Amino acid sequence: MKPKKALRTLWLIYWWIWFVLGCFVFLVLMFAQPIVFGAILMFWVLIMLPVLLWVFFFYASLEYAIDSDSVKGKSGVLWKKYVTIPFTKVTNLDITQGPIQRMFGIGTIHVQTAGAGGQQGEKAELRLSGIKNLHEIKDEIMAKIRAHTAVATGQPRPKAEAQSDSQSLERVLNELIAIRKVLEDKKP
Repeated sequence: MKPKKALRTLWLIYWWIWFVLGCFVFLVLMFAQPIVFGAILMFWVLIMLPVLLWVFFFYASLEYAIDSDSVKGKSGVLWKKYVTIPFTKVTNLDITQGPIQRMFGIGTIHVQTAGAGGQQGEKAELRLSGIKNLHEIKDEIMAKIRAHTAVATGQPRPKAEAQSDSQSLERVLNELIAIRKVLEDKKP
């Protein structure tokens, strides 16, 4: 699974904002000392061009997979990083979505294990960035985690089909009603 192209577009927008702001600042400062800030402006442009190329190469390197027993991620341009997190080790799944990401309809799923610390997704072992259908992917991972947890504890596997919230709430209500009847029947 590859991230959506909206992620690359978002990164290019961020790059463009930083590039224009930097150029504007150095152009304004050039009036004070043209030679010094002119040289700094040229240095800024020379630094930002490789960063632009990096955006394209890094985006192309991103790959994610959800298989039968783990979540996997691959990234990196010069130094490749391969992350595999077994479902039995996942302790937390977070979704983050900034305002601009919401405009593009994408976000990030943070997959954490007990070894991770910090705030929401801050130190997640794996970040699935540029994901379009965040809640569907999170629910798919959660279902596989529940299935693996049930097998590990000797419980029967949960049903493969997901139930809607209203169906789940209805089941809980029916169970509570049955418990209430039993308790009322036991009253003296």
